[in-house]
Amino acid sequence: MDDAHEDVGRRVHRLRTARGLTQRDLAEPNYTAGYVSSVESGRRTPSGDALRHFAARLGVSEDELALGRPVDPAIELEFALVEAMATGTGFATVAQNAAAVGDPRRQAWALLASLNLRTDSPAGRLTDQADRLRRLDTAARLLAGEPLPDRIPLVLARADQATTEYAIHLLEKAREELSAGGHLDPDARYAVHSSLAARYLQAGADDRAAEAAGEALALAGPGDPVAVGAGHLAAARALLAARRVTDAAVALGQARSAYRRAALLPALAACFRARGRRLRTTGDLSSAAADLTRARQVYGDAEEALDVCVDLAEVHRRQGHHAAARALLLESLTDHPHPLADPAGAPPLYVVRAYRELGLVALDQGDEVEAETRLRDAVTLAARRNARHELARAVGALGDLLTARNRLSDAAEALKSGLLHLERILHAE
Repeated sequence: MDDAHEDVGRRVHRLRTARGLTQRDLAEPNYTAGYVSSVESGRRTPSGDALRHFAARLGVSEDELALGRPVDPAIELEFALVEAMATGTGFATVAQNAAAVGDPRRQAWALLASLNLRTDSPAGRLTDQADRLRRLDTAARLLAGEPLPDRIPLVLARADQATTEYAIHLLEKAREELSAGGHLDPDARYAVHSSLAARYLQAGADDRAAEAAGEALALAGPGDPVAVGAGHLAAARALLAARRVTDAAVALGQARSAYRRAALLPALAACFRARGRRLRTTGDLSSAAADLTRARQVYGDAEEALDVCVDLAEVHRRQGHHAAARALLLESLTDHPHPLADPAGAPPLYVVRAYRELGLVALDQGDEVEAETRLRDAVTLAARRNARHELARAVGALGDLLTARNRLSDAAEALKSGLLHLERILHAE
């Protein structure tokens, strides 16, 4: 019988007897002779762990034992790459093996994936800047001449190393090339649009961020990409064990796509945030709250989640949910409970925004004393941070409050002081 048409049990039996091993020899120390007998007779299908154990004892690869022949090197490399993406380890080995068999794309993808690890991954984020640049240069050389969708991981890695302005230039150029070339690859388009939304938000270009976010979210798949990737990877293993190599390759491609999207979760959060801000502006507060809540969830423990708390608090305040708004604002200040205590300190921008929002919440609830205190604090913090837009908003809100209380001289003094701060900031810029 041809090796490729044997079932696993018969193959185990043939290889075992050819090597002069008893069932007990093959089984120990992890299994029993009875288990080996049940596998060889076809009454049981060996688990993945058992298959690995038997392959090691018989001196063959796991794939050869499962399929009766070695797997195509491209499939083996794809498995190794996807498993590295799933675990955050093993990229160097994948790159070396890809180089050995002449697979420049997977070699480059392994190098680039190693640059995009989350800081909480098993391997951690690569911090040696010189090494990062070497890997980028090598990947660029390996991907030269490849179709643009295959080069998108390189574009993202370069943008990750660039200033916000230059990153936007790189991503906009990629977007234009994808459009001009008629590339419909949804993963490439999603990666570019979601990354652009994140960068536009950093640049304060909220309208452009919302447009890019809309494009990206239309391409975003359902569910957690990590879970989706794990599901496709498990399916690929099962398909390969059943000798359905073509179907296994498709499942691996889907797994790789999902894990690449998992690396873009911060960009996905930025998309929800950008769209939520746009919806807030148009007055669709319920939809805005839903998007901002989703952004906060996707950001997880990242500092950006605290910034989103302030966005969401503003929506809740405008909906009249003052208790919820106040709770979110206090949560955003967890890491900076006393920002005014350091006269030279420049807190994050979301802290300034949180103080202004706390003032507006107090004002809506009729506590004008607390509202004035919070708004004056927001002015002070905005001036320290040279945040001219937030300074203008805080000064405007404070001036309106004082004017409404008929404290016209205090309002004029607040506006005068604010203008002096703005003049200083503009002069410094």
